[in-house]
Amino acid sequence: MIIEDCNAMNFLIGTVLKKDFNISSAKNSADAMDQLQSDLNKDLIILNISDENCDNYELLEHIASSSVLNDIQRVVISDSDDEQLKSKTAELGASLFFTKPFDPVRLSDQVRDLVKLNEGSFSRKRKFSINMNIF
Repeated sequence: MIIEDCNAMNFLIGTVLKKDFNISSAKNSADAMDQLQSDLNKDLIILNISDENCDNYELLEHIASSSVLNDIQRVVISDSDDEQLKSKTAELGASLFFTKPFDPVRLSDQVRDLVKLNEGSFSRKRKFSINMNIF
């Protein structure tokens, strides 16, 4: 899933990845959450994060803290090359960080390598909780 508000960037990323992957995209974090709630079968999310105050950063925090979503691989693309942002996104589970402008072929190659490296962990063994009230 690609979460990118810029149509041109969304198209570029989707174009380079669609030859190897099934791609879905979301314009913003709210759209992404709606999609994730209806289809948990995502192996990797590419998020555009500009700073710690943006909605996609909050989405990254939500994914990192969710027992249901935490096994989804995360890749961050940003306008900023701030080391603190890179460090915080890594703490929240981002496996890769790209600063714009970036080489789309390199992105594709590294995403492919990440998926291959983690193929065994992408078995979709999700954890679900059931709340029960016993009277």
